[in-house]
Amino acid sequence: MKAHYFVLSLILYSIPFFGQNTYSDTFSAVAYTNNNGNTNFSTNWIESNDDNSASGGRIRITGNELRLNRLSSENIRRTANLSSATGAVLSFDWSTSSLESGETLAIQVSSDGSSFTTLTTFGGTSSGTFSQNISAYVSANTTIRFLKGGGNWDQNNDQVYIDDVLITATTYPDTDNDGILDDVDLDDDNDGMTDEEEYCTIANTTFLVSQDIGARSVVVNHTDTGYLRLDFSSMDNSFQLDINGTPVHPSVLEFENGALDAGEEYFLFQSDNAFISAPWVANTNGLPRLRLIVDETGKVTFYGTRTTSSTSLEIMHAQAATPFNTINWVPDFNNVFTVTNQAGPGPEGFTGVLFASALCDSDGDGVINSLDLDSDNDGIYDIVESGVLDVAGINDANNNGIIDGAASAFGNNGLHTNIEDNDLAYTNLTYSIADTDVDGIYDPFEIDADNDACNDVVEAGYSDNNNDGILAALPTIVNSNGLVTGTSVIDGYTTPDDNNSNGTYDFQEGSSLPTVTSQPPNTSVCPGCSTTISVTATNATSYQWQIYNGTSWVDLTNTGIHDNTSTDTLSITNATPADNGNQYRVVMANNGYACGTTISNTATLTVRVNTVITNRRITHRVNKN
Repeated sequence: MKAHYFVLSLILYSIPFFGQNTYSDTFSAVAYTNNNGNTNFSTNWIESNDDNSASGGRIRITGNELRLNRLSSENIRRTANLSSATGAVLSFDWSTSSLESGETLAIQVSSDGSSFTTLTTFGGTSSGTFSQNISAYVSANTTIRFLKGGGNWDQNNDQVYIDDVLITATTYPDTDNDGILDDVDLDDDNDGMTDEEEYCTIANTTFLVSQDIGARSVVVNHTDTGYLRLDFSSMDNSFQLDINGTPVHPSVLEFENGALDAGEEYFLFQSDNAFISAPWVANTNGLPRLRLIVDETGKVTFYGTRTTSSTSLEIMHAQAATPFNTINWVPDFNNVFTVTNQAGPGPEGFTGVLFASALCDSDGDGVINSLDLDSDNDGIYDIVESGVLDVAGINDANNNGIIDGAASAFGNNGLHTNIEDNDLAYTNLTYSIADTDVDGIYDPFEIDADNDACNDVVEAGYSDNNNDGILAALPTIVNSNGLVTGTSVIDGYTTPDDNNSNGTYDFQEGSSLPTVTSQPPNTSVCPGCSTTISVTATNATSYQWQIYNGTSWVDLTNTGIHDNTSTDTLSITNATPADNGNQYRVVMANNGYACGTTISNTATLTVRVNTVITNRRITHRVNKN
């Protein structure tokens, strides 16, 4: 990851990261048809083994709440069509009254409306707010159900109240149409650079282990955060991350079996609910033992290496399936990240790195780099500037700025398999993104990649009407992919120039104007004689000699007395007295440098007449020699 330093545009983005549909019932009316969200449930509330009335029976709406009383076989359910969603969270407020031991209310969910899973149960006399990720049950028939979870409720005061039922369904786009939604796609625009590489790195803080000193914490400040990665190389044996005072999870994250304390929750591998092995010992393959990512949408994902010799990170989750909190990134806001290692009965400590970055919009066009196919608006695709097209098997035959390939070529993580070292939720690129001038800024993000004072747009052979390094004229108009479409666009997005045909694009080959080391001298010649005028220069690949016609400088051609007019030495043959006083200069260019030419000093030609000797009345004309 390079440090990118350039103008950021973080407020208005042309493409939303995700959409939300809400399915809600606030029970504000005594009816099972209430729809208080922005999307309707696909069914009404449906009772079983009761009177199916919202105003009577053991299950009913009263006092702006759903009441369940003296349950035995009665239950109630409702279905939402979440087929277009990529994730969903169920939440509601609840209170229980007088449920004796063994009497509980079960909260269940189903993806087909017939086979249900119990999420949790409530008992006793208590109250609270329930919130749980139900993404695993997203379907066209996602159904929630309330019913007794243990013995029958046999007393008149055995009851539960439910209010403000809400399903929040999230839909993520697939920007590059590779079949991998953006929330799990490591390369949202398929330009061959991971999204993380296209963010701006501004905070990268390493914190060291400390032990047996009670709770300890590390505080990192960062402004304009839009992405966070927290890697632990060792953990003994619990932590919490607070962002601006809000924890990323309702509970402290605990990893050692048998060490659970108040306010903590075990975090296990999602695939089999197994504990991580010895997280206080570093991984021998260089992977973090734990990795927490907060992406640009505020979604938290958590990973771990199962053992000290594991070669991959696996998703971890809370044992009780309690979801992470969603983080609300605020542009231009200073964020305070506090990583706390709780005190415990034995050795405690952690070692890690906190990496925070902003969502860069290098060219300020309203499309962030991770979604922008031309991140610096110079008319050269990022896929070209990055150098990824030099990798075997990586092509862009249709010249649309996106790596070619069937969906299978992008695997499970959205990054082309030819440029990654694995197909998991984390990966490393197997090629180096071009940074021609080695200034810490990748070529796709700067307008002069080789730092030769000649902008890439010009060296590529494109138009730049106002010499600002951006394709065409102002105002700059871009499409949703960040490509310049106006004003006065007549070129761009074709193969850049390589004028010296050495296999390196001119914009990635630092060069300079020709430098004259020996100016053309003034020269004398006799009528009918021949002479030459020469220049010596470095970095000159072409020459054009000119003559001054009294008004302007005119290019010479190989006609008349002039020859070799496109070389470093101008030949003059059979000069005449009329050529006396001719003024010459040469214009030199470097075909690897498109920004200007070098013009020599002026050389004057003197044509000397033959010598005349006069003796009285006899005149003898003799040759000078």
